[in-house]
Amino acid sequence: MSVPTVTVPAPGSAGTSSYRADQSSGGEASGARGGRVLVLEGTGPGTPADHLDREFDVAVRLRGPVDPELLPDLLAHYRPRLLLLKDSLDIIDLRLIAACRAYQIPILVLARPVYGLFRPARLRRYGGLPWFQLRPGPGIPGDVRAKRVLDLLLIVLAAPVLIPLLLLVGTAVAMTGPPLYLQTRVGAGGRPFKLVKFRTMHVDAESSTGPTLATADDSRITRLGRILRRTRLDELPQLWNVLRGEMSLVGPRPERPEFIGDFHQLPDYHLRHLSRPGLTGIAQLTGGYAATVEEKLRCDLLYLHCRSLRLDLTLLMLTVVELCRGFPRG
Repeated sequence: MSVPTVTVPAPGSAGTSSYRADQSSGGEASGARGGRVLVLEGTGPGTPADHLDREFDVAVRLRGPVDPELLPDLLAHYRPRLLLLKDSLDIIDLRLIAACRAYQIPILVLARPVYGLFRPARLRRYGGLPWFQLRPGPGIPGDVRAKRVLDLLLIVLAAPVLIPLLLLVGTAVAMTGPPLYLQTRVGAGGRPFKLVKFRTMHVDAESSTGPTLATADDSRITRLGRILRRTRLDELPQLWNVLRGEMSLVGPRPERPEFIGDFHQLPDYHLRHLSRPGLTGIAQLTGGYAATVEEKLRCDLLYLHCRSLRLDLTLLMLTVVELCRGFPRG
């Protein structure tokens, strides 16, 4: 199939700008039941083939990085019902999201194996492949309130089990020094707060090194601290942060302000601050301490685009399972 050049007006100019794309063989005459769609093809070697032409009028298939400045003109020109993304979530930024929202065009992303945390009911099957819809933005106010109510309700229901456990772990840690450790983290809106957790490292562990990211085999971690980290029991005092409204049970992991400056160089890192950070989440469940900053960010952006109360409950149930298994990923 030939690859013609689709020409659309360039924003803010009197001329035109060329855009390379694969035109659908069906076109307008296909009369597909699902309506017209625009497909952003994957650039990696493992991108699967699809049969979207059998279900939709595939107006155009774009290959390579999409220029966000040209995207509004493409959407205005083709007026698709859906934008289907077969590429990585890395290419999504605020400009792409804003352009689709302006034309009320939902974005569906090709589901990959790492997204197996979602129940099949959240996935749609088009062209022989599974897709899920993004939910960009800071969240609907009603959903935010419902999430807060869910956090408080679950803590109250679990209090008879949590309080004795907190006392037991705190007493064990206190045998070698202060049981609790306060650390400044960055929360929703980029606002700092004091995160509280059980101490897992030697007292004054950073006195000689300064702020340093923890690793899976960190020599500063005590023997008891390794057990607490493996079971994530060191995180239990953060329930106080949840009660104060600084954190949620589920959300992106809060980072230290000393590292945020470097992390902001990553595309769309600031989107993590659209919601309250969480005790658990996709990044915490799939990566552990060995995950890179980029891997954690990808998981956090995935959560932000798909979050719902149902997803939160799913992640919380998976967290309970991992607690029983001892978090094999470290």
